[in-house]
Amino acid sequence: LLFVLSVFYEAAFASVLAIDYGSDWIEASLMKPGVPFDVLLNQDSKRKIQSSVGWEKTDRLYGSDAYNIVSISLAFY
Repeated sequence: LLFVLSVFYEAAFASVLAIDYGSDWIEASLMKPGVPFDVLLNQDSKRKIQSSVGWEKTDRLYGSDAYNIVSISLAFY
């Protein structure tokens, strides 16, 4: 019984990642025990990430990087 209670005690101090999937934008926040929740930022220090995924050869691209690759490749057609 003590082991079972200790497992649940440790699980109560877990971190939580919240992701808001929208049709145009994605926002994510991280919540840890004892720390106020934090909105995650992308490499441009922005809170919103564009909802786009792309591939360029073997690379996976997300957000504005994927959106820029699509707009560049469409300009050549």
